[in-house]
Order: sequence, then C-alpha cells, then structure tokens
Amino acid sequence: MTKTIKLTKELAEKIRTEFVQGIDLGSTERKYQTIDALAIKHKVARSTLYKWSQKESWKSQQERFHNEFMQKLDAERQKEMVKESKTLDDNALTMAKFMFNEIGMIFTDNSMKRQQGSPTMTTQMLNQIAGASLQAQKLGKLALGESTENMKLNAEVSDTDAFREAMELLDSVARAKREESDSSIH
Repeated sequence: MTKTIKLTKELAEKIRTEFVQGIDLGSTERKYQTIDALAIKHKVARSTLYKWSQKESWKSQQERFHNEFMQKLDAERQKEMVKESKTLDDNALTMAKFMFNEIGMIFTDNSMKRQQGSPTMTTQMLNQIAGASLQAQKLGKLALGESTENMKLNAEVSDTDAFREAMELLDSVARAKREESDSSIH
C-alpha cells in the first residue's frame, strides 16, 4: 500500500483545478481525470479527496467549466465559419464579375465580326451565352446574399408572357398569309 500525504488546502485547490479544468490536449480538446486517478497521482487518501470534492461540488464546477469551454469553442468556430463564408462569397462575386466580363468580350467580338461581314453567333450560341449570363447573375446574387427564387418566378412569368406574345404573333402572321393567298386566288 502506498503511503499517503496530508491533504492541505493548497494541494486540495491544485487537485480541484486539475479535476475541474482537466488537461489541455490542444486548442479543441481536454482530458478530465477522475478523483481516483488524481488521488493516486498526488498520493492523497481517496476518501479524503472524495469528501473535499463533494463538499465543494467539484463535479458541478467541472460540468460548468466544460460547458463554458464548449461555448467558447463553438463561438470561435462560428467566427471562423463566418470568415470562411465571407471569403467564399467574395470569390463567388469575383467569379461572377469575371464571367460577365468574358460574356461582354464575346459580344464585342461578335459585333466586330458582324461589321466585317464575317459569320456571327448562331441562335444556339446566343442561347448558351444567355444561360451562362443567368448563371453568373445567380452566382453574384447568392454571393451578395440575395434570393434567386424571385428571379426564377420572374423568369417563369416573363417566359409565359413571351411565349403567349410569340404565339399571338405567329397567329397574326398565319392570318396575314391566309388573307394574302385568298386575295391572290380571287
């Protein structure tokens, strides 16, 4: 049997601190020791140490310390995540601006070709560029914290309106052609 030493107030406070705060294993981890392990480490009687720990509520102090430690850790993580999110949004906004710049250069190049009488973009190419523009706009709006749901709703409404207008135009052209062919027969 190991000989125990007398538990002084100073030693009890040192052991309490070790029990309550544990051992720092790095910035995000702590290891908490048991009363038994601390009694062996400091060569004090287990029963005496248990009495001190119960009298001074070491376990509740440990729980409180651990909860505060975790809250602090969570707050630091949240700050880091906000910082990372801002960096991501800044990069996304830069990318959206770059995409718009590239699209603008494509249109400038196409305009110069048209003036020189060279072949210009096909309808399919224009459609692809319009899609890329919409994606760049969505990326930019999301990076700025704006909703893209309203964009979708507005696009669907205007697509429906545009479709209806196109159908009405086609109907009027078809009527005009019928009237033209009817008048040429008579």
